[in-house]
Amino acid sequence: MSNVRVCREHNLGEQECQNLAEELLNKLVDKFGGSYQSNGTTYSYKHTAGVNAVVEPKVNELVVDVKLGIMARAFAPQLKSEMNKVLDEYID
Repeated sequence: MSNVRVCREHNLGEQECQNLAEELLNKLVDKFGGSYQSNGTTYSYKHTAGVNAVVEPKVNELVVDVKLGIMARAFAPQLKSEMNKVLDEYID
């Protein structure tokens, strides 16, 4: 298993950070497929290729932890790039 972790500090309000998490997840679904669901204040993203992620919108930080199976490891650079791109656009 390979892991990708993206953490981004922000000054967003709680609802705006939730919106950012959902926007990020929607972009991942559009670009790579898979699906996500809300688990209270966190989100779980899954793809049949062996991608499992947890997105945690927090007060001053958004944390994304991704676990990639053997078949999905090749997508790690693309996945990390796409996540950073979305977060850069929204936060900066």
